[in-house]
Amino acid sequence: MNDSRPVVVIGGGLVGVCTAAYLQRAGHSVVIVDRQSARQAASLGNAGCINGSSVVPIAMPGVLWQVPGWLMQPDGPLVLRWRYLPRMLPWLMRFVAASQPARVAAQAHALRALLGPALDAYQPLLDDAGANDLVMRRGYLIAYSSPNGMAGDESGMALRRDNGVHIETLDAAALREFEPTLSHDFVGARYISETGHTSDPGALLARLTAQVVARGGRVVDAGATAIETNGAQAVAVHTDKGREAASAVVISAGAWSAPFVRQLGDRIVFDTERGYHVEIPAPDEMPSRPVMWAEGKLFATPMNGRLRGAGTVELAGLQAPPNWRRADLLLGQLHKMFPRAVQGTKSTQSVDGARWRGFRPSTPDSLPVLGAASKVPNAFYAFGHGHVGLTAAASTGRTIAGLVAGERPAIDLSPFSIGRFR
Repeated sequence: MNDSRPVVVIGGGLVGVCTAAYLQRAGHSVVIVDRQSARQAASLGNAGCINGSSVVPIAMPGVLWQVPGWLMQPDGPLVLRWRYLPRMLPWLMRFVAASQPARVAAQAHALRALLGPALDAYQPLLDDAGANDLVMRRGYLIAYSSPNGMAGDESGMALRRDNGVHIETLDAAALREFEPTLSHDFVGARYISETGHTSDPGALLARLTAQVVARGGRVVDAGATAIETNGAQAVAVHTDKGREAASAVVISAGAWSAPFVRQLGDRIVFDTERGYHVEIPAPDEMPSRPVMWAEGKLFATPMNGRLRGAGTVELAGLQAPPNWRRADLLLGQLHKMFPRAVQGTKSTQSVDGARWRGFRPSTPDSLPVLGAASKVPNAFYAFGHGHVGLTAAASTGRTIAGLVAGERPAIDLSPFSIGRFR
């Protein structure tokens, strides 16, 4: 693209920053537009895992019969606020449709193509930013507190195996030897060695952003309000602080992306999952790698000087106030998982300030939206990553940078197309 104007990236979370970094590597100048508060909305609060094995969609066969339970169990791993149910109906209808076995298999295959190269896609960005110390490659454990839980997870394991993921099964004795900090109440685990995690998602985002700036990129602390077109092409992004001329535009605004999709004339069925985390500062003991409690839907991740418990899904939109009871539940689960690590922590009051709530941009089929807008060919979508934003950020950035350059993508992007929402 022979154009002196920069590519404007709307969204400064990890997906946006990795996209900007790959655009720079391809020779483009870049501007990232995002409020600082929004840049910290999801990329700082995730579980820290870079799991190329995360190919299991949220909507699995039989999910329809679970919806009533979500409405009736306020303390479950997935909750739906009654008041938000009417707004969620279009999303829920597509969510149930996405749970058909053939669709689940196709979605898992598409996710593996995008997520499988995650660590390799990060590597040049980590090298450039001097951030290799922030990413560890120790794999992760999926631990089970009951034999039924382990047996019931076999369909998800089969999806992973079908997509080339190697899984090692550990019985209770092997698990205690492998991860001695974990409660002996767990009856077994599965270990996936190919994955990694970051010890500080916030530091990773900051270092990658600083490298984009060091290479001449600009970060505009403003809210994007509109994409200006000339009838055929995007030519600028308007913000609440002015106008940014653009040779191309990338929409990677996470949970706040939908208005831009509508401005560009496309349709989207899209919502947000509210996630929570809690952190235990300076725990007495820490696991050596991330551990997911399968039944509790909780990821416990060792980070720099703290143990983070992240998880739960709350369907309540962007406007409802946080329900900090969700964070309290996570703390209780951490006590059960690592009783020796957190024995000095009596309540969430002792970790006041370490509770967090954020928004996962969620599509009904668990696939992000990647590719060009249908009516504006130099506007590109890179949002909707749900639970895999950290994992997919670098491979998404590499893919979008190639599209901006007019290159043929290395993976089939048709499953991720905005056209699936027509």
